[in-house]
Amino acid sequence: MTKITKFSVNFDYRCPFARNMNEHVVTALKEGADFDVSFIPFNLSQVHVEEGEPSIWEDPDKTDDLLANEVGYIVSKLYPTEFPSVHLALFALRHEQAKSLKNFGEIANLLEEHGVNPARIQSELDNHTYSREVQKLHETQAKELEIFGVPTIFSDDQAAFVRIMTRPLSSSESSTTIIERVLDQIFNHPELNEVKHTTVAR
Repeated sequence: MTKITKFSVNFDYRCPFARNMNEHVVTALKEGADFDVSFIPFNLSQVHVEEGEPSIWEDPDKTDDLLANEVGYIVSKLYPTEFPSVHLALFALRHEQAKSLKNFGEIANLLEEHGVNPARIQSELDNHTYSREVQKLHETQAKELEIFGVPTIFSDDQAAFVRIMTRPLSSSESSTTIIERVLDQIFNHPELNEVKHTTVAR
């Protein structure tokens, strides 16, 4: 069997399952896992745009839906060292603190706490420096790999939507073990296409 170490994982900060997956991947890296990971934004609002309607990148009423993902992507490019902590903090902002991902003021406070200059990020947002890149990343996932949601893990021409039910703090196994198992299943056992438990273990 091939050991998979290079892959991408997508995210939308609004999704709790994306949070679980991304937390496990970040934690695995902190544990010393030999992963070469790209964290790629994917916008769930675009998935629900009706045919013939403008994309969220063209709809001024949807601008706020782009904010958090674009901030995360900009931080990954300009502050790669700080990105893992900012990435998890943006998930926590939504899912623990119940604060708005559409409010740059809230996000700016978070950025400062993690050593990122909010003014620099705001400048990149205002100049739309990375907007086209974020849009292209989403469209590539949707068109070339038929990705429809988060969290999805993908590499080359293979992609799989995977829900992990636990977070690192609530799991009895290391995050490295969990992610390695997921990668093995996706890329070494593609004949098993879909598994979903009928009940959730409590």
